Amino acid sequence: MKTPQLPPLIIKKSPSAFYVYTYKNKWDPEKKRSYRASFKKVGTVTSGEKEGRIRWDDHFLAERPELRDFICERKGKDYVFTPMNEGGFTLSQAMEVKQLHAGATWALDQLVVQSPIGEALKTAFPQRRDYLKVLSIAYFIILNQDNNISKYPTFAEATRLPWGASLHPSSIGRIFRKIKKQQIEKYFSALQEGLIEQKREVGDDDKLTLALDSTSISSYANKLPNVERGRNKDEDNLPQINLLMLVESKSGLPIFYRTYDGNVPDVQTVRRVIADNSRLVPCNNNIFA
Repeated sequence: MKTPQLPPLIIKKSPSAFYVYTYKNKWDPEKKRSYRASFKKVGTVTSGEKEGRIRWDDHFLAERPELRDFICERKGKDYVFTPMNEGGFTLSQAMEVKQLHAGATWALDQLVVQSPIGEALKTAFPQRRDYLKVLSIAYFIILNQDNNISKYPTFAEATRLPWGASLHPSSIGRIFRKIKKQQIEKYFSALQEGLIEQKREVGDDDKLTLALDSTSISSYANKLPNVERGRNKDEDNLPQINLLMLVESKSGLPIFYRTYDGNVPDVQTVRRVIADNSRLVPCNNNIFA
């Protein structure tokens, strides 16, 4: 793997941190010498000192995407690069022996491999391997009855996950903020395409048979939209978000959803969900059961 080439850099201290800047040299005709000018911040030294690991700014990573595959540290006046593997580990970290729980996550891995879920997540979250982070958080939610996200770091410390590096609650918050309408639609579109491709591979036609299903999601939050009291299916006496889903009948994978008010979805809600889904994908690819 080729080591990235960096532009001229300089470290500047602020009252709270050390920042990394690029600069350009300009010629002073009067003093007949060059000087540094046009400074632009591109990163932060995470150690709080002049030496240590550098966290690059997003705009700099967009200009130099090859930096995402390396950990960069400033040592003395040098910048040292260590390659990362697909799971976010360096080679030395991967060689460390550590006992982790892996049975349940291995089973989830097999479900992901046998379905288009992984590729659909990769399509929706291609940058910075965010699809692995989203998948790891989903594993945590599936495997923990009390899925309070503040407990994720403790869970990740003892469990083998698709994203092996640590995720702090602030990092998880940033990932949640990336899950917007555009990413959700990309995910469901890629998932449907993957399901159709699987049918073609075994010689079936390219039509999906869909079924309607409804569920409720309990929430401790007080400020989320669509959270209301109702007849909770889990009987845990918590407010809930009601979902009506279209699922692929063979795999049971949801490929479209809408929230609805009330305990039971009415006919108009069902019609609206089917109509909305039909606008997103060609109608001749779907048979509703």
